[in-house]
Amino acid sequence: MLSSIAFIPDGNRRFARKNALSLSAAYLQGFGKAQDVWRWSLESGVKETTVWALSTENLQRNPLELRVFMGLLEHKLRSLLKEPLVSEHSVQVNILGRLSLLSNGVRKAIDSIHEVTADNTGHIANICIGYGGRAEIVDAINSLLQRGAPITEQTISTALYTASEPDIIVRTGGTQRLSGFMPWQSTYSELYFCDKLWPEFSRGDFDDVLKSYDSRERRYGK
Repeated sequence: MLSSIAFIPDGNRRFARKNALSLSAAYLQGFGKAQDVWRWSLESGVKETTVWALSTENLQRNPLELRVFMGLLEHKLRSLLKEPLVSEHSVQVNILGRLSLLSNGVRKAIDSIHEVTADNTGHIANICIGYGGRAEIVDAINSLLQRGAPITEQTISTALYTASEPDIIVRTGGTQRLSGFMPWQSTYSELYFCDKLWPEFSRGDFDDVLKSYDSRERRYGK
């Protein structure tokens, strides 16, 4: 049974152009879609959901666009603490990435979320912000070196931002690549590519992912 699902939510900016929307309006719909997939995962018995909200490369975008995104992100993160989806279902929210690269306001919101939801056990919702797969591996190895720990596959796995290995990774927007998302953890993850832009992703599309996963045979290299 599918236990962990991850999303590369591609297409917010194209959705804005397609529908003559402002970037802020498109981003808000994208944030709302992330909450939708958490809800659908809960309803389907999936234990862990990961969404890649912002990559390290995204931090090189136009400064005005980044300010808009960061302002909306801070607001949405703070609103999660009042979200019934989190409190009623005991959702543990983990923010993964190089958090030092984020604004002070966003980091403070992240600290609050971690503190409030750390002991929740009903569902795990990971949000990757300022995340890059290569950066994650580098940070893990540096952490081990600083502790004087041996460098092995097992120790690297435990030193990553998350040791969770998604059963399936879903990318929207029509692009068929992972773009550096969870390269260590995704070794045996199934892949699913959807042509719809992220804000257009529906419950029916989510159910299609589950059906596709159920139809596959996972061999783990054996």
